[in-house]
Amino acid sequence: MNVLAHALLARQAGCSLIGNLLGDFVRGAPPAHWPPAWRDGIRLHRRIDGFVDRHVASARSVARLPAGQRRWARVALDVYYDHLLARHWADHADLPLPRFAGAVYAELEAQRAVLPSGLVRFADFMADRDLLVGYREPAVIADVLARLAGRARRNNPLAQAFPALCAADAGLAVDFGVLFPAALAFARAEVAARAPQAAA
Repeated sequence: MNVLAHALLARQAGCSLIGNLLGDFVRGAPPAHWPPAWRDGIRLHRRIDGFVDRHVASARSVARLPAGQRRWARVALDVYYDHLLARHWADHADLPLPRFAGAVYAELEAQRAVLPSGLVRFADFMADRDLLVGYREPAVIADVLARLAGRARRNNPLAQAFPALCAADAGLAVDFGVLFPAALAFARAEVAARAPQAAA
């Protein structure tokens, strides 16, 4: 799952949006001085990623791509799943996507003074380009994949992945239609299990 999916899962599961988005910008244990809700959100982000990677629908998605792209398939699929979520937003959320995206940008802006610089830069980039809404557009997804390819330390096929993703679109949409509700159920169960510990 990528940023749009993590943001929606956080909202629908009742977990910290900031914490879930921090999950891609923090390595190791979350800083102890951060709010407990943020630390819980980071942990939930990581658990969701692990759940998605192990899910049979994710494995089916990987198998739909050419063999030469499968080593990096999960990175490409994270981005493409956001594309599918944005395209089929009304199937998964009640709030219109532009309003949801605006609320995400506003919450990040309100916390920018205490967020790590990497997330601040990404938040600015998202808001300036209205990236979460832009995920509906194929050209935006192709551009995101190209940017990821350029930032990776190793040679990779991400910049060339978009045509293969498009060719597998129908099957990937089926996989995502199974995967997102399963990830949401998992996230809600994780939040519910954490609640008694937080109250203790």
